[in-house]
Amino acid sequence: MDLKPILDELFAMTFHAGIKPGLERIADLCASLHNPHLRYPVIHVAGTNGKGSTCSMLASILTHAGYKTGLYTSPHIRSFNERIRIDGRMISDEDVVRKARPLMDRAKSMGGTFFEVTTAMAFQHFADHRVDIAVIETGLGGRLDATNICQPFLSVITQIDIDHTEYLGSTLVQIAGEKAGIMKEGAPAVIGHRDSLGSLRSVFERKAETMHTSVTFAEDTIFVEVDAIHPDLTMTMSVVNDDDLRYYTTDMCGQHQAHNVATVIASLPAIRQVYFIEEQHVRDGLQRVKATSGLYGRCDLLSTNPFVVLDVSHNPGGVAALCEALIASGRDLHSMQVVFGAMADKDVGAMLNAIAPLAHTIHLCAPMIERSLPVEELSSLAIVHGILNTIAHSSVAHACRAAISQGPTVVCGSFHVADEAFLVC
Repeated sequence: MDLKPILDELFAMTFHAGIKPGLERIADLCASLHNPHLRYPVIHVAGTNGKGSTCSMLASILTHAGYKTGLYTSPHIRSFNERIRIDGRMISDEDVVRKARPLMDRAKSMGGTFFEVTTAMAFQHFADHRVDIAVIETGLGGRLDATNICQPFLSVITQIDIDHTEYLGSTLVQIAGEKAGIMKEGAPAVIGHRDSLGSLRSVFERKAETMHTSVTFAEDTIFVEVDAIHPDLTMTMSVVNDDDLRYYTTDMCGQHQAHNVATVIASLPAIRQVYFIEEQHVRDGLQRVKATSGLYGRCDLLSTNPFVVLDVSHNPGGVAALCEALIASGRDLHSMQVVFGAMADKDVGAMLNAIAPLAHTIHLCAPMIERSLPVEELSSLAIVHGILNTIAHSSVAHACRAAISQGPTVVCGSFHVADEAFLVC
């Protein structure tokens, strides 16, 4: 079975149908499959930053507890199949081909989208393989995201930031309202967003009241202190839960990942109402998130000699968290070669400002995708922001080779930059 023509046709739907928030089309697609999303328990996760990592941590813990665990995330880095995994194993090419064709045909007849087809495919795959539980990440927003036809027993919302303003609104309150749209009747919600001013709490509290359910704010119940970020980019933490102090090691690193760990720990009481999870399952799951769930591209150490790190951070908060993590691991200010490219619809200036403290030189590039910011515009934007230690390159590959030849390197800015960088790093 030839996967490429199917994927070419599927990806083409992105350009023909674009992004269309709404649940009518996905509901029709899933009805044609006899509603596979209703055949297994679901944890539904939304947020701006950290939702993919949080999903992967939850899935890793559940897998270590012995449960067959489906994991649906987006976007992918190298292979479309990364989006749909069971216990870390990607969906097979054969399953993609077999499931995609009838779904695409039906979706095209109603103006359906790439993400709707992919979501229906994931739901069907998990049902076909009789998973014990599925961890589902929203694509964009929450309220009108295609994944929101699921009926979770637990909703989780991670850190919120300004992003996708054309769809979600221009303020944090508006965006929080869209994310809160995943909260369901009677299903408890855990909020991982850290809100020192309390400006968004009422958004989630009002939604919980409307849904007749409880809401837990992770920052109220769990305190995670990073004890050390090691040169191999693993991390040790102290976790305080009420009066209980425990120590954990994880293959994720950074204060932002510590916040994600707090969200995961805060979610365990609700999960334990349905599943048996021992403390050792939590320890093993957090220690081996990447190997168990199949996650990569999160502060990944690709090489120690030369030192090369790759990260898919693609908004200001994510890039700032990456910079902070690398400095905490022992990297000096202004010591690294940075390969950077971004999509034109992102807050690219703020991302450049976030990575500048780490950079000796920023190697600017544009991945080969229509939505990317041309390197000439990227160079001009850097100058506007007073960032002059830049070199423009004709491709991601050229930027990576030049950077690595000059010293320790970090690649960031976009999933698409990461995809092309993997070919040469």
